[in-house]
Amino acid sequence: MSSMEQIELLMHDYHNIKIIGFDLGHGETALTWVRADHPETTPQSLLINNRKSQITAIAHHPKKGRFIGEMAYQMPDATIFEIAFKSRQFSETVYRQNIKEFVNAIYKHLVDTKQIQLGDDNYFFIGCPSGWWQEEIESYKQLLSQDCLPNVTVVKESRAALMHAKESGIFTIEELQKSVLVIDIGSSTTDYTLVKGISDTPIDFGHDLGASLIEKEILKKTLECQRQYREGREEILRLGEILRDEEILQLEEISQLEKIFEQNKVYKNRCELRCRKAKEEYFTYQESYEDNLVNVGIEDIQRKFKFLPLVNGKIMNAILSQPLPELGNKSWRDAFRDQLQAVKEKLEHIGFQPSAILLTGSASKMSFVLEICQEVFPNLPCKRDGEPELSIARGLARWGRVYIRTAGFLEEISQFLDQELTGIVGDYIPTFLEKLAEDLANGLVDEVIKPSVQSWRNRDITTLSSLESEIEQKAKTWLTGNDANNRMTTCLVEWLSTIQNEVREKTDSICRKYGLPIGTFDNKTIDLGDHTEKVPTSISLDDLTGLSIFVGHLVALIVGVVLAGLFHILLFTGIIAPIVGILAYFLGESIVKDTDIPLWIRKLVPNQKIDELAYQKKPELQQKIQQTLTQDPTIAVKLGKSISEWLKESVQEQADKARLLIA
Repeated sequence: MSSMEQIELLMHDYHNIKIIGFDLGHGETALTWVRADHPETTPQSLLINNRKSQITAIAHHPKKGRFIGEMAYQMPDATIFEIAFKSRQFSETVYRQNIKEFVNAIYKHLVDTKQIQLGDDNYFFIGCPSGWWQEEIESYKQLLSQDCLPNVTVVKESRAALMHAKESGIFTIEELQKSVLVIDIGSSTTDYTLVKGISDTPIDFGHDLGASLIEKEILKKTLECQRQYREGREEILRLGEILRDEEILQLEEISQLEKIFEQNKVYKNRCELRCRKAKEEYFTYQESYEDNLVNVGIEDIQRKFKFLPLVNGKIMNAILSQPLPELGNKSWRDAFRDQLQAVKEKLEHIGFQPSAILLTGSASKMSFVLEICQEVFPNLPCKRDGEPELSIARGLARWGRVYIRTAGFLEEISQFLDQELTGIVGDYIPTFLEKLAEDLANGLVDEVIKPSVQSWRNRDITTLSSLESEIEQKAKTWLTGNDANNRMTTCLVEWLSTIQNEVREKTDSICRKYGLPIGTFDNKTIDLGDHTEKVPTSISLDDLTGLSIFVGHLVALIVGVVLAGLFHILLFTGIIAPIVGILAYFLGESIVKDTDIPLWIRKLVPNQKIDELAYQKKPELQQKIQQTLTQDPTIAVKLGKSISEWLKESVQEQADKARLLIA
């Protein structure tokens, strides 16, 4: 069975296909699922340890084996306890081992708990930060496909967030068709993605500004505050007013604990995780903890030390205001504000004004994030899902369902682009070249021929030989400059309307075949507005392999046409006729070209004569240009290929948009 037949079978036989959205985060992991044959259903959570989301953690116990998530955290005697291990460091062996083991354990848990059936076709859609490069995405997919998960597709998390926002009613289609700034704040990175017209375009790579830095600082500040208490130099808290003296570590205990953290990563990870829980509790009920300490329990270290995270309003304000080496000695709050301001400036530079902001990621619950967004973008509505820790997983499942249901559609669109579009364009190339020759002839007459002859008439150019050189140089400059490119662009845009209908008819038939709403695609088959600015680069004369030959031909025929006509005018204009005629007869035409004809004689060639010369010769010039364009096969091939690539990009982009619109 061919790949196309398999996709068609897949398209029309959904009932065994289960779509799983897998949000594997640096700090937290969540999974949801939908069936491909139920296009309207809301994604349901797959439970890990009976919870909708879990910390990204894995532990090894010498007797009890391997555990993941909260269960890993509950194993105090584990010999290995790894947390927050998602990154783009694909070459690191430890990273590869940790993430593959964690994903395999998740998959085994889902199978063992009967949440997925091995007999079903299970398709996993896993998120990645918007700032990851395509090479990194491919490496990530390969890593998770090898002896891990079946049918893996990696999707940018911003796209999943938008899909969920659209499907859950956070945004309307009308809002999404404008532009939305998606801010995804995770444990390890913050990604800023401008989504314009439902196609995501990262305006910058993801920044290493993750919420995990905050919990690391909570750990440091907890020990620092206790040391200050024992040394009698408290700067942030008066611990004696909050805790009993026996609850506060002694100086020697603090030093021993710091040494344990250096020597044994397990204990440091456990305490950091306890700090994360304190951070999340604080931002969930912030008003309650302005003065009171958050209580998320005590971490027992070697049954000897009791670690209690110290978090309240004063501590958190000190942490968020403290310069951090990881952020170039900026505080977390200032780094986020500066990044957002840089994003705003970049948007203004490229001429985009978002209509709204979408906050996603569990760290978006932090209240100051919303405050800074409203400070930098005071006129924009800022929206957030009620359960941001689940929005990416739900969006991934929704995106996966659309992806599967449109697989055959995209395959046929792709085949049409690869196999038929070039032929359609080729059939219309002669029409384009005819129109292009007319536009170039008009431009050369107006911008090169008339000004050059007028300069000669005014004696700014002394001889006809100099005029010949001037026309040659000006023609070359004009043909490869912006004006010629703009004329070519205008010509192309007008010409495209003649082939657009044929392209649209084909894409409409593909839409009908797969039962997709044609209205979501046909009107956008070729969106000239988004791509017109790319046309000059695509078909510029600078890009043509036959450029030097082409320009050479044009210049030669322009000079020939102009000088012949001008010589003719001079020969039959007033008293100069006998003089020029005699010179030409005895000395030849070349002498006339080098003769500095007096200004008063030149004035006998009025503007009207120059206009007549230019416009009488324009049809001949147009014919010669068209003949040159048609006879040089490299030009037609290059033009055909460039235009096909441009159209292909446009149609492909519209097909991708259709996936979101037809969800």
